Amino acid sequence: MIAAILDVGTLAKVTVYALISGVGISVVFALGVSSVAGLADAFRHRRTVTGALWGVTGAVCLAATVIAIVLGVLAMSSK
Repeated sequence: MIAAILDVGTLAKVTVYALISGVGISVVFALGVSSVAGLADAFRHRRTVTGALWGVTGAVCLAATVIAIVLGVLAMSSK
């Protein structure tokens, strides 16, 4: 009876995609936070090249997180 009301395949697909994207965005954000800590540590020890690499990594992670949030909001508002 419930299977006739719900499309279980589509519901399972949405659940898997939401789980993957939620974990993925969280991991990218955590990598960004960790890279900012690495940036501070590198500059504290006067390692400028390493600090620059940590800074680029943090900026890329921040940009990816913001883009994912904006895309999610756009996808939810377009339906």
